[in-house]
Amino acid sequence: KGIQSTVAVTSRNAYIFWSAGTRFVLCPIIAIPIIEAINILKGEGPKDLLNLCLEAGSHMLVQAKRCQNEAEALQLLKQVIVDGSALNKLKEMVYYQHGNIDVIDNPNLFKQAKIILPVKAKKEGFVKELEAKTLGIISMKLGGGRLTKDDTIDHSAGIILNKKIGDYCNSEDILAYFYTDKEIDQELIDEFYSAYQIVDFFVEKPTLIDEILV
Repeated sequence: KGIQSTVAVTSRNAYIFWSAGTRFVLCPIIAIPIIEAINILKGEGPKDLLNLCLEAGSHMLVQAKRCQNEAEALQLLKQVIVDGSALNKLKEMVYYQHGNIDVIDNPNLFKQAKIILPVKAKKEGFVKELEAKTLGIISMKLGGGRLTKDDTIDHSAGIILNKKIGDYCNSEDILAYFYTDKEIDQELIDEFYSAYQIVDFFVEKPTLIDEILV
């Protein structure tokens, strides 16, 4: 009969943001995204990512027959975030895998990048497009990825984007922060600017979930 599956089809333009609903992370599954996950379990994460987690989680609980319907499941998920049991379950999982649970309460224990560079907008307007491939390559060059299998990943490197599609930015607003231990040249910054398309007309924010397939 196969396995019952549910798929949430997210928009390719609906980037998932980090920290207070304003920033999107581009780096491997290392320090910055782990902090993002911890914040979600604390109830402090970005609204769009939280909603995606709640949507996926509610379907999982129904499929596992833990709840009768999505509404009941959603209430349960919100409850375990509020009462702290969701975060405690993460600590339990890390403990049994012989990890350091102290970083969950104190994320500053993660390796910190030596260089944090803000990149500012050169013009005002609405963000119309973000070229994900270009941003991913830049993140790799900062140390947050591998060009070859022998390259070493810097667990503190990556990009945090402050502006996403549909956001308005003024000239000199911070578009992103580069996190790295490497020297950053102007060529890399120009490459970053090429990934952004900022226009002088209104751009609607994309929907997060296009469709649920059951």
